Amino acid sequence: MRVREFPVLGDEDERAVEAFAAGLDREAARVLAYLVGREDTDRFSGEAASRLAVRVGVDLGRGRVSDVLATLTDSGLVTETTVESEAPGRPPKGWRADAGHDRTVERVRALHSEALLDRAASVAASLGDDVGVDAGARSGTLDPVAVGLNWEPNGLHAPLFAGRYDVDVSFTGRRGSRAALSAVADGDVDVALTGAATLLRAHADGHDVIPLALYYQRAMVVLYTTRETFGGPLRSVEDVRGRRVAMPAGSETGALGRLFLSQAGVVDDVTVVRADGEEREALLDGDADVATGVFTDPLELEAAGHDVDSVLVADHFPVPGPAFVVRRETLRDRPAALRGFLEGAMAGWSAAKVDPAAAVDALDGRGGERDAAERRKLAQALDRFADSDAVEKNGWGWHSVETWQRLRIALDQADAL
Repeated sequence: MRVREFPVLGDEDERAVEAFAAGLDREAARVLAYLVGREDTDRFSGEAASRLAVRVGVDLGRGRVSDVLATLTDSGLVTETTVESEAPGRPPKGWRADAGHDRTVERVRALHSEALLDRAASVAASLGDDVGVDAGARSGTLDPVAVGLNWEPNGLHAPLFAGRYDVDVSFTGRRGSRAALSAVADGDVDVALTGAATLLRAHADGHDVIPLALYYQRAMVVLYTTRETFGGPLRSVEDVRGRRVAMPAGSETGALGRLFLSQAGVVDDVTVVRADGEEREALLDGDADVATGVFTDPLELEAAGHDVDSVLVADHFPVPGPAFVVRRETLRDRPAALRGFLEGAMAGWSAAKVDPAAAVDALDGRGGERDAAERRKLAQALDRFADSDAVEKNGWGWHSVETWQRLRIALDQADAL
C-alpha cells in the first residue's frame, strides 16, 4: 500500500487567510492561503496541488473546491498545471500559487479595489448619479487623499491607522457624521466616513455624494437606558411605547432611532426629547426614559456602575454601517488615488482582525487605560458589526444596490429622509 501526505491549514495560517479574505470569498481565501503556504514548505514547494490535496488541505467538498479553483485561475491568482501520476492516461490537473505571499496579497487587494470602484459606480447609478470612470485615470497619479472621520480618532478607526498605503493618506476627526459629510461635500476632504442614513439624507438634499465602500457592515445605533431610570428592564422596542426618548435632531443616531421606532410601530406613541449631543445626560438627569446612541454608550455606562439595557437597531432592521463617501467627480477623475486608499485600508482591516490590540497601538500608542478601553471597543465592533454574508462572499467593504434602495425607502416612509 502507498501512503500519501497532504499539508493542511492550521492556526498559524490565519493571518494569511484574513489577508486574502479582505478581497475574496472566504472559502476562496482559504484555498489561496493553502496554495501559497505549500510553496513556503520544503516538502511541497514547486509541486502542484491536486484537487484532492486542496480538498483535504482546506476541508471543502469537491464541487466547491472546483468552483473556487476556477475563479482563482480566471483571476490570475493561481496557475493551472498538472500533477505527476503513475496512472496511465492524461495527467490530472494541479494548481500552484507561486507568486509568493506578498505579491499575491497585493494582487488580491488590487483586484478587490477595482471591484469596489465598479460597485460604487453601480450604486451611484441606482441613486440617479451615473459615473463614467475614466479608464485612463485608473492608472493615474496617486494624489494625496484626505479622509474626514465621523469622530475624533478612536478604537473604531484603528484599522485605518494600521493600514499600509501606497498613497499619502491623512486623517482628521470631525464632530459626527454630518460634519464629515459636509467636509466631503464642500471639498475640504476627499473621502468621508459617515453614517448610511446621513449619506442618503444628504443625497436627498441634492449633495453630489455617493458611497465608495462600507467600513463596518452593520449600523451601531442603539436605544438604551438604565434600570434605575426606566424602572425595570428594556427588553424590546415595544417597551418604549408611552416613554420619553432623547434623540438628536438631524444626526445619524436620530435618523436611525426614528426609523427603528417607525418600523416597530411605536413612533406615534413616544415623546421625543430633543437633546442634541446631550442624550446621556438627559437620561441620567431623568429628563428622558430612553436615549439613542451608539453601542459604546451603554458600555461606558456599565463601566461607570450602571445597570444598562440596550436594543440594537441592526438586529431588527438591516441598516448598513458607516460608509466611506466621495463626491461623484472624485470617483470619476481620481480612481487611482481611491484605489490606493482602499488597498491600504484593506491591509489595516486584515491586520486588525488578527490582532486588534496592535491596531489600537497604531492609533496613538499612548497606552494605559485609554488604550485598554479602545481595544475593547474595537474587539466588540469587529465581533458585532464587521461581518455579513456580503463580506463572506465578496470581501471587505462590499455593499449592494438593494441595500441602499431598501434603506432609502424605509427612511422616506419613516419621514426621516
